[in-house]
Amino acid sequence: MGVLAVTAHDSLEAVPAAIAAGGRLGVRVVPGVELSVKAPSGSMHLLAYFDGTAPAQFADRLVELRRARERRAERIVSRLSRLGVPIRMEDVAARAGGAIGRPHIAEPLLAAGHVTTRQEAFDRYLADGGDAWVPHEGLGAEDAVRLVADAGGASSLAHPGTLRMAPDQLAGFVRRLAGIGLTGIEVHRPEHTAERRHAYGRLAERFGLVPSGGSDFHHPGGVVRPGDTGNPPLPADTADRLLAAVHAGS
Repeated sequence: MGVLAVTAHDSLEAVPAAIAAGGRLGVRVVPGVELSVKAPSGSMHLLAYFDGTAPAQFADRLVELRRARERRAERIVSRLSRLGVPIRMEDVAARAGGAIGRPHIAEPLLAAGHVTTRQEAFDRYLADGGDAWVPHEGLGAEDAVRLVADAGGASSLAHPGTLRMAPDQLAGFVRRLAGIGLTGIEVHRPEHTAERRHAYGRLAERFGLVPSGGSDFHHPGGVVRPGDTGNPPLPADTADRLLAAVHAGS
């Protein structure tokens, strides 16, 4: 890898260490963040990329979003207890070491023997609509795109398939977001079939968006390799195109 975007959920805290390591190893590190967003259907994440340090006001907003994530996690843990599969919030927070997400809840469920795999934790309890699922209380889609644009960042719609929208509905949604500043849409991902890459690529072309992508690598024990963006792989100039689109519109 020659270019690495660090996009932790609702947090920029890992960026300085990543930039320092990148400087030692000859890897360009693009500062970023993955925002959890309330969606009209399914679930939505919005990626934000910056050409330098994100504004302090944006960082302050992330603190508020992380607090909302903590409240959501507490509600999920409470629901799990009522379902007869108790875990401790302290264990969830310890595994997160920062912004808390559902994977950090899945791990204590696995450790306690309530499930046999992380995937089972999601399938039975944590996935959207699952027995212990709690909806987001954070940003709406339009507000998230505007937040990134106002901070001088480039935004990209992550894994569009999780929105669970029909093709026409997704096209209308993307068109609306593109009209208020969306910069890209994830086309290149390891799990995308050729059909999905083509469909999302057509949306990018239709609405003037950068076909972005990434490995969505979360942890060393996962099945996804860092830098794996599927076949064909993510073009090497994608980060430059995303950031250039922001500069062109500013």
